[in-house]
Amino acid sequence: MPRQLSRRHLGRAAALGAAGLAAAPAVRALAQVSGVANASVDPLFGAFVERVGGVAIVGDPLTERFQRNGRSAQLFANFLLEHWPENAGTDYDVQPALLGELASGGRFFRQVAPFRSEATVEYIWQTRHSVRFGFLEQWNRLGRTALLGLPISEEVPEAGGVTAQYFQRGKLSYLATRDVPVQIEPLGRTYLEALNDGIDAGYVIDPLAPQTPSASASLRLTVTNTGAHTWAAGGAQAVTLGFRWADSSKPSTRATPDPISLPDDVAPGGSVTTDIAVQMPEVPGPYRLQPDLQIRGEWFTALAVQAPIVEAPAHLAMPDVRVGLLDISDDNPGVHQATVFSTAGLEVRDEGGTLLASLDQEERVAIRRDIANEMQVLDLPDGTRLQTVGKVLVDPVEGSLLRLEETAPQWTYRGSMEFAWLPNYRSAWVVNTLPMDDYLSGLVEQNDDIPWEALRASAIAFRTYAYTVRGPRRARGALFDVAASTRHTPTLYTRDQVYHGYARELSGTRLRDAVHDTRGCVLTYEGRTIHAVYFSRADGRTRSWHEEWGGAMKPWAIAVDDPYSRGQTLLGHGIGLPLRSANAMAAAGANGEQILAAYYTGIDFEHVY
Repeated sequence: MPRQLSRRHLGRAAALGAAGLAAAPAVRALAQVSGVANASVDPLFGAFVERVGGVAIVGDPLTERFQRNGRSAQLFANFLLEHWPENAGTDYDVQPALLGELASGGRFFRQVAPFRSEATVEYIWQTRHSVRFGFLEQWNRLGRTALLGLPISEEVPEAGGVTAQYFQRGKLSYLATRDVPVQIEPLGRTYLEALNDGIDAGYVIDPLAPQTPSASASLRLTVTNTGAHTWAAGGAQAVTLGFRWADSSKPSTRATPDPISLPDDVAPGGSVTTDIAVQMPEVPGPYRLQPDLQIRGEWFTALAVQAPIVEAPAHLAMPDVRVGLLDISDDNPGVHQATVFSTAGLEVRDEGGTLLASLDQEERVAIRRDIANEMQVLDLPDGTRLQTVGKVLVDPVEGSLLRLEETAPQWTYRGSMEFAWLPNYRSAWVVNTLPMDDYLSGLVEQNDDIPWEALRASAIAFRTYAYTVRGPRRARGALFDVAASTRHTPTLYTRDQVYHGYARELSGTRLRDAVHDTRGCVLTYEGRTIHAVYFSRADGRTRSWHEEWGGAMKPWAIAVDDPYSRGQTLLGHGIGLPLRSANAMAAAGANGEQILAAYYTGIDFEHVY
């Protein structure tokens, strides 16, 4: 279903960084409120104004008190103040509204990759922006989020050589030639002027289905003139339609089409429906678009007209993963065969694809090795015994899950299985092949009830590890990409992530949700995925790769201080991400990307499918 968004407004706050679009036109509550000469501070807001520094900070009052969203409000030159009666008796009964978000028209400002904060530069993980030098000093002086809120942009150039930075509730500017170089911008005055310029627009947009990288797509949208003036199709005052990329995914440089001319003039209340050609970036990623109108070379969002942000993902096919589930060898006492069954039925084939058997729900096939003849022996539920050479392939019927009795209690798995004989080792393996994200959802390295951002960070680390080891192991012809255990297996010396298959999902689906939310995201260093090892618990610091395992230094795996584990004992090898610290850091409010950047040095985030 199409979704729509309309005009700049003080009737509703725009959601910061929202990917979805509002479902109804905005209520322009302040559009009917005129500026009042010599207005005075309403007594309802007087104590707050005095507490934060008077009109020197909030600016001169521009209006009398009015109603906004059922709350009393008053617009000042620099801020819009609201009364919250439910917070009576606290310092939060008056709060600045999200004027910075409104005045910027919901414009997307490119975010920056996480970094470790310093005294003069601070990374703000909540909005993925930074505050630097003089702006940081002023932000701190003004009580940080209490008055300005969080930054929603980096420093941006503006007319007259001014450098500005938008915050949720206000705006700062810098000009070296001023007596006071860093000042609070009169955003309330600017916004009140914009509300009376007669320019307004509403959008209805058809969702854009996921595309493949480099594909050509078409974004259909209907734009309605909800302002007071006709949009001219030509001439010096022509209104055109275009879009900008509204995300920070790589590549940062992408093709954008030239603005589209309107086919005809659009009078107030009129609409135009058009298709915008979109050339998708050449690499996969969770891209977003922001359609916007222009007049006199200026985007409508710069005139405080709200513009939507539209999801435009580019996906490659999800890679599969081959997981070594079970080693059947003399080195693994007590395991002599693989007993496979399913929740709704399965088919058994030989390596050439010839059907050997079809089994119904819960019917078992036992597969074992005939060492002397280098064959596989299959015992079917009707007493039939079959022999075959090469791999034995087991596929569930559609909608069915496979079960492997010898791995109980986990024993239930998505995907398919194969029984493969390794004559050089006089052993056999059961290998589970399934899509990457299904594999990640079956890992038991983290519990399902940890903070959401810790799950997101874990999902990215899990994926990076699996994706990084998968490539070289396949290149050398390994039987499987990853083992299902962190223990060294008897036959093949490998240990990886602990995988319990579908049994992990029975304890909760939040990990699966986090895997889906981070689709294809991996950690890279200088454009290459890293060997993203992790461990259980640190002891106040992590270790470098070289310190623990020798070899060449890995610049992304150096020792870092870990305040979240001070006073604890080391549990694990100490390299990379300490999972318990990730949980604690998320509980303290950090997001997944910030957590990962704290423990893997100099990394970036890219998408591989």
